[in-house]
Amino acid sequence: MSIPYFQLHRRSSVPLAEQIAEQLLRAIRTRRLTAGQSLPSVRELAASLSVSMETAQKAYRILKDDGWIESRPRHGTVVSHALPNSLVMLSPKRVETRGSLMEQVRAYRHASGLIPVSGVSFPPADTAFMRAWKQSMADVFACTFVREEGEPFGIIELRERIQGLVAGRGMWADTEAICMVNGTQQALWLLADQFIKPGDVIGVPEMCYLPARDVFRDRGARVVPIPLGREGIDVTRLEDVCRREKLSMLYAMPNAHFPTGLSWSQTVKQKVLALASAYGFSILEDEYFGELYFTPLPPPTLYSLAQEEYAKVDVFYISSFSTMIHPNLRLGYMIAPEKYVSRIRQAKYLLDGTTSVMAQQALLLAWERADFTGYVERLRTTLRQARDGAIASMHRWMPDGYQFEVPMMGTCTWVYAPPEFDSLRFFERCLARGVYVRPGDAFAVEDPMPGFQVKFGAVEPRMLEEGLRRIGEVLALQ
Repeated sequence: MSIPYFQLHRRSSVPLAEQIAEQLLRAIRTRRLTAGQSLPSVRELAASLSVSMETAQKAYRILKDDGWIESRPRHGTVVSHALPNSLVMLSPKRVETRGSLMEQVRAYRHASGLIPVSGVSFPPADTAFMRAWKQSMADVFACTFVREEGEPFGIIELRERIQGLVAGRGMWADTEAICMVNGTQQALWLLADQFIKPGDVIGVPEMCYLPARDVFRDRGARVVPIPLGREGIDVTRLEDVCRREKLSMLYAMPNAHFPTGLSWSQTVKQKVLALASAYGFSILEDEYFGELYFTPLPPPTLYSLAQEEYAKVDVFYISSFSTMIHPNLRLGYMIAPEKYVSRIRQAKYLLDGTTSVMAQQALLLAWERADFTGYVERLRTTLRQARDGAIASMHRWMPDGYQFEVPMMGTCTWVYAPPEFDSLRFFERCLARGVYVRPGDAFAVEDPMPGFQVKFGAVEPRMLEEGLRRIGEVLALQ
């Protein structure tokens, strides 16, 4: 008999029986429970979840009525032997509600007239850097068309600049291990294509950059969400997953996690690396906000910590220039473990030959002529001021019971709501007040974390203040 992981929200408006049925159904759809597999008896299920037998019976009845489980004499309760191959189903009410919310989130993403408290954050304009970039464009054309055929990993001079950049953060990388990519999305796809095969188990934070989850699923992997705590990823749950099944890879954003802005504590980072060493899984570290830290010293990466203490752990590190310059600059980089460099170089060559030489050349010339280090330092200062203003506004307008952290890096933070938080009603009421905000459902791998994202830096402080004031009024009515 097998019981999947359950997260019951006992103060939620969704009845416990429906929560149990939904999570069992999800386990069937994702093949954590397979056709004919035994399930606990009603008494065992009730005892294991600390619910009444009546609640357990209702949960099973919901699934039996839809044909997902069956009971047979001497066999007990099992997953139905007649599951459809595609596992298409009528969604439970809660899933239908989430689907309705997500449709609205997407529909209003680019709507005008709304205060964008959540969403894409464009870096604040830096006149000096942009002027140098513009003035370099004629030379970019000239340099691009006299270069020979591009090397798969990119322009060596640019990779040397990046080598120095990451060295300032305590990471040593040989230029041969640095691969330029068309944004971190390409790096995710490339690594998934090379190192993930159908049936592999991939751990991801329960809230994350959802295209990463979709890339893994597209490769046929089974994605297992790992809960997040205020110190970082739930190490106890991660270890529990490792004990139960073979984890192939962990996708992680330990610094400035998207969408919460959370940075893991040093203790959590060390424990995760220890688990990777003990259980043999690799780590894909996505540091989306690379250089945008607000602490006196840059926070350590899993890549740098592994170099110091866990040399046998394979950490693939990816970062992006899009968040530092503009999202439309599809340019990032990946650092690969030395033993995989040749394999990734061949895969990159077969994928696109090389990353856009023109984009690389433009960044290289701007870097040389516009004091890129000074630009990043000014950007940190601007974002730190925007962060402080946002936090001050949140202190003014968030009601009791809604908590948040001061992010140490990045462009966003998270407001933690009580368990009974109604995402759909909250989103609709905010729209009615002229505010666009993304609740947990917009980022959840499976079950959303109650609350919503607040981004800073892209919105003028007074406008963000007004948006948070209106949100505060909406929350007072929740």
